[in-house]
Parts: sequence; structure tokens; C-alpha cells
Amino acid sequence: MIYESSRSITCSSCPEWARRRNDRAEPAWEISWWPEVALTVAQARNAMELAELCCLPEEPGERAEVLARELGTSVKHVMAVLHQRMMERGRP
Repeated sequence: MIYESSRSITCSSCPEWARRRNDRAEPAWEISWWPEVALTVAQARNAMELAELCCLPEEPGERAEVLARELGTSVKHVMAVLHQRMMERGRP
């Protein structure tokens, strides 16, 4: 489940987050797992949905592929990044 406010977006299945930066105009959203890219609010929502799909125990599926393409990345890349972040947090 995605939780959204005017300043942040989180999800129930993973510890990743999105936050709106106050020091810039749109695209003004920063994603925890993709900090080098500034996103619009719609892109941030999609990035968080993608992260949630990639953190579930089952395969991410076609919806994840669509979201990844829209964001200019791949499900494989997102899963690798999320896995690395989990390892850095000390979770296998």
C-alpha cells in the first residue's frame, strides 16, 4: 500500500521513501533508492509503486515492467539497487 502526503510518499512493503524537496520547483521529488534523479510527483508515485512491487515476495510482473519503462529504468536494475540497499541495512 502506498501512503502519500504533500511532502512524502512511503509504502508498506519496503523501507524506501520519496520526499519533496523545498529548495526547488518541479521536478522536486527525491527517491531514497534513486537519489541522483529529480522526479515529478507523478514519477515519484510510480517509483514508489515500482519499489513496492519489487519488494514483494512474488515476481514483480507486467505492471512493474511498465512503470520501469516509464521511468527509464528496468525492473532488473531496480531489484538490484533495492537488494544492495537491503544488504547495506544488514538485512539478507
